[in-house]
Amino acid sequence: MTVSEVLQSEMTAIAITEPGGPDVLQPQTMALPEPAAGEVLIKVAAAGVNRPDVIQRMGFYPVPPGASPLPGLEVSGTVVALGQGVEPEWMGRKVCALTNGGGYAEFCVAPATQCLSVPDSLTMAEAAALPET
Repeated sequence: MTVSEVLQSEMTAIAITEPGGPDVLQPQTMALPEPAAGEVLIKVAAAGVNRPDVIQRMGFYPVPPGASPLPGLEVSGTVVALGQGVEPEWMGRKVCALTNGGGYAEFCVAPATQCLSVPDSLTMAEAAALPET
């Protein structure tokens, strides 16, 4: 399933408008990311805040080539679309994931191999801190 078959085409994301403090994080309307082969699209419930996110916001951590310019390296949420080659069992699963950036948004892509099922004993906010922190 593609994103356009199941979801709206735009989302709100928190972008870094310029290097600086937390005040440079501003909401912006952006296109939903499409999951590539081997990736899932996650409707984000919570995102972790990591040292790399803070350093990126301050302007001292350049975005790696091919990564999302949005901060957010770890998220929790529900899988809502699948990239080519991802097993259909992922659809609807509650996961936490290590992303390649982009977690400060309503939706985020992540490699399926970097996703973990969220145990019933954790809240989604707690699960968002698992993948990296």
